[in-house]
Amino acid sequence: MGDVVAAGALLSAQLAVQVLDVLPGPLFVVGPDGRLIYVNRAAEADLGVRREKVLGRFLADALYGGEKFDFRGRYRSALLETVETGREFSLRTVEVKTIFNRLPKTYLVDTFVLAGPDGKMLGACAAYHDVSRDRRLLKQAVISRLASASEHFETIYAFAEAIGARDLYTMGHSEKVAEYARLIADQLGLDDSEVDRAYLCGIVHDVGKIGVPEDILNKPGPLSPDEFAQITHHPDMGATILSHISWLEDVVPVIMAHHERYDGKGYPRGLQGEEIPLLSRILAVADAFDAMTSDRSYRKALPLKTALDELRRGAGCQFDPRVVDAFLSMLDNYEN
Repeated sequence: MGDVVAAGALLSAQLAVQVLDVLPGPLFVVGPDGRLIYVNRAAEADLGVRREKVLGRFLADALYGGEKFDFRGRYRSALLETVETGREFSLRTVEVKTIFNRLPKTYLVDTFVLAGPDGKMLGACAAYHDVSRDRRLLKQAVISRLASASEHFETIYAFAEAIGARDLYTMGHSEKVAEYARLIADQLGLDDSEVDRAYLCGIVHDVGKIGVPEDILNKPGPLSPDEFAQITHHPDMGATILSHISWLEDVVPVIMAHHERYDGKGYPRGLQGEEIPLLSRILAVADAFDAMTSDRSYRKALPLKTALDELRRGAGCQFDPRVVDAFLSMLDNYEN
């Protein structure tokens, strides 16, 4: 009888592993001591994690270079926080560095405590959902990131999506700029409210494009002087639109100045240096970086190294050098 029970338990375990291995997103399981005891196939494929190299190792050592906390003293891993504190998370937004890209990738993560019949913790599990594969998840990430901003944020996000529907490039661009801006603001040591505001500004920074004709937005070749002049009006137009929303009062000057240059040669006011709001200077770097690393109607995406070299070259003239340094440092923080 004992052999039958043991065989049944083994079969159940094998079936459970097979089920976990076909999940579309990465999944990790750690024991109560924080050592990895299971990694599914999606984690290997998406993140480049090799089971034979990480199983049995402490999570922080295997995936985070031995660092449990970031420079602000926060857990770098939601799973590690769950196993050490017992706190579970639902659709928490996290950035995960992969071996395939120097940039962190955004996921929503669910974590669960695994307990035995006696209630004793046996470990913890984390399931990751790649927001880049599902715009519904991307929207959830945006809403959850700014849940405290305003109950009306879904309306603003819907408006930003409407802009994206007219401009093929803008679709997804605003979310990426928002994420880069948030990471830069965090790296600069701004307080949480300013970090959230940087993210919000990224989401709405291009709303003024609603007034630019689609044939200009999606033109495959160079713009004429008149067409470029129409493009330069979108910061002012965006600021005007957002000025009618009372809780976005602090966002308006940031949006108006996000195309100003550090050397004073930008638009629409020709502001320079510290005259430009800090969040605008952050947006300028985030916006330019995503523009360079995305396919456009008139060219393919630039290689990452080329884009980073362009940021370095632009530091002190187009961009605030302190913001460029923060962006580069942020990337270094995600190096394995």
